[in-house]
Amino acid sequence: MAFLGKTINYFQDRFNKMTAEGKRRFALICTAAFAVILSFSVIISLVDSKAEKKSEEPERIKINIPIPAEELFLPDEPDFLPGVLLERERRSSWTEHDAEEFWQDPLKSGEEQWREKIETAIDEFLERIP
Repeated sequence: MAFLGKTINYFQDRFNKMTAEGKRRFALICTAAFAVILSFSVIISLVDSKAEKKSEEPERIKINIPIPAEELFLPDEPDFLPGVLLERERRSSWTEHDAEEFWQDPLKSGEEQWREKIETAIDEFLERIP
């Protein structure tokens, strides 16, 4: 401890006796030394990390076999949807049996109450129009 205290006191005395120009030079030299040490440590760490990456990478194998199309593309979807009829023959007349698949009677499913409410709402609306 005594040696460390004596050393610190020695450098304090030397620094206090320096002129302003000497203190600037000392600060410049310390800054340059710190920058050099920092740059060397960064360069060394970059070199070490590159060496570690090279050692960690597995050896690459080159393959010249073409990849089959089944592995590259998805298979076609199964045809489970019913076909769409883009056009149909025009009929001059329809029977009840023909129209049965396209018509649903709203009165059969108990929708009469809704029809009455809608009709009254429409009538009230039309009566308000001048």
